[in-house]
Amino acid sequence: MVKILYRWQFPVMKSRVLITLPLPTAALDALKQQFDVQIWDQGPMPKLQIAQRAKTTDAILCSLGTSITSDLIRSNPQLRTISSISVGVDHIDMAAATAASLPIGHTPDVLVDSTADLALALMLAATRRIVEADRFVREGHWSADWTTDFFLGTDLSRATIGIVGLGPTGLAVVKRVRAFGAKVIGWNRTEREVPGVRNVALDDLFAEADIVSVHTAAAPETHHLVSANRLALMKPGAVIINTARGSVIDESALIVALSKGKIRAGLDVYEQEPLAKDSPLLALDNVVLMPHLGSATAATRQAMMERACANLIAGLDGKPLPWCANPEVYAGG
Repeated sequence: MVKILYRWQFPVMKSRVLITLPLPTAALDALKQQFDVQIWDQGPMPKLQIAQRAKTTDAILCSLGTSITSDLIRSNPQLRTISSISVGVDHIDMAAATAASLPIGHTPDVLVDSTADLALALMLAATRRIVEADRFVREGHWSADWTTDFFLGTDLSRATIGIVGLGPTGLAVVKRVRAFGAKVIGWNRTEREVPGVRNVALDDLFAEADIVSVHTAAAPETHHLVSANRLALMKPGAVIINTARGSVIDESALIVALSKGKIRAGLDVYEQEPLAKDSPLLALDNVVLMPHLGSATAATRQAMMERACANLIAGLDGKPLPWCANPEVYAGG
């Protein structure tokens, strides 16, 4: 008697992933092997497109440019995870995500050195007027002989540098500027003792520092922490650096202060990104502008991508995210 075995094969449904930004080909190909991927690669993804496509997806892979609202989260209970290629998650309504037991992935601990390096680069560029001088040469203005007041700047070795926010990136900047011989004063929301850093009140920091470098996270209590009043406390010729979040500085007040020529600045982040084409900042010579490049090194971006993908895969497998921004969703689970 011949025994016949029938093997019924049913198609395995791949999890559906919405990717809201262009990805490197290798990373995208790897994700396509595991998931049913739909990708938006036409610039910032419009909110209407996100809302429409989210209805047919199980997970979203995004970055800071994608706004994940409470309405989007509530309207899509099928979502199993959102993975962001970023440390900050202020573009996501975290309260709504946690209330919906939706785990949010992020990529901490890999941006510290690259962001600290950029803060130092902005300090040097702003204090030594590098961008301004480069433009001066390129536009053919360098025709006079050398004079004693030609493009005068500030020595980091003689400067007092104020660090606003003594978290990992702030501490990495402390290490770098101390190597230059700078004096360092600091302020943190929760007072922290750091060797070589003298803790001061925030207003005193702005009044005393030659350079202020901002490294505090975006939060309701840090919104416009750098206010018009604090900018007014800065010394003539002092410099403010921001590689944290744009919302920490009152940008309108900063523009007024810069327009008066009292201070200088080096900025990598803004209240609205991308920076508007009619922003008054673009017309000012005493500010160095960067397009949010704190993490823009090959090694850092690769590490961010790996963590974001690991979070995505874990979430779709029903496992805890390795780098979860709202771990309370697993409480009691």
